[in-house]
Amino acid sequence: MIIDKWDADEKARDTRTYETKENSLEALNHILKQYLLFKNRKIDPRKPLRNALDLIQNTLYYDKEFHQFALQNYRVYLYYDERNNGFYIGK
Repeated sequence: MIIDKWDADEKARDTRTYETKENSLEALNHILKQYLLFKNRKIDPRKPLRNALDLIQNTLYYDKEFHQFALQNYRVYLYYDERNNGFYIGK
């Protein structure tokens, strides 16, 4: 269990991870999960799905602390490309 977490952290920090879209999304998912755990924010399964989506969207779009967390802990820059309508990770 601890080794799996360590492997996921190392994979999210690896530059080669961001070469494909699938790996980038997997790394973004990992970084977001770690941030929500760090901030002790939980998604309540009894509430509507819209609440969970709002939490994730607001964190990705507007939470400057999340972007600082990603930069400090994973040395990545997260940005949104309006033309392609997607999030990208820059090293």
